[in-house]
Amino acid sequence: MTETKEIKLSGRQILQARQQEQAKFDAVQSMRKNLQQMLTDTMAAEDALKTLESGKNQKILVSLGAGVYIETKIESAKTVKTGLGSDVLVDSTTENAIKALGKRKEEIRKDLASAQKDEAAVMHNLRQLGMAIESAKRKKAQEEKK
Repeated sequence: MTETKEIKLSGRQILQARQQEQAKFDAVQSMRKNLQQMLTDTMAAEDALKTLESGKNQKILVSLGAGVYIETKIESAKTVKTGLGSDVLVDSTTENAIKALGKRKEEIRKDLASAQKDEAAVMHNLRQLGMAIESAKRKKAQEEKK
């Protein structure tokens, strides 16, 4: 059986703890949104490669940036360039690129699940601190009435 200890905190300490938890929540939420965007991008790339792999002489639109696109024809999609980071590209078979995207997708999903757990834990802490603040306000109001 676990023993619970009562810890007394000042109003200022509770408010500081709440601010810290809010900052954590904002950071975790931002990370979760970034992971969700990465997952969406990875799935889109995987779908695009699967589509290109299945046909020849397909026309596609390629973004050049700033809302500018060029229409081009893909004669063969047997090999693609994959990024290793730091603007380093290597040749890869389409099949290997699809496998790599699948692995990346699973890693992102694991990270996303972890971020969601973290977000829920921080949200619980925020609720607990909010209840402590409300309780302290009620207690102070009762003391002032006396």
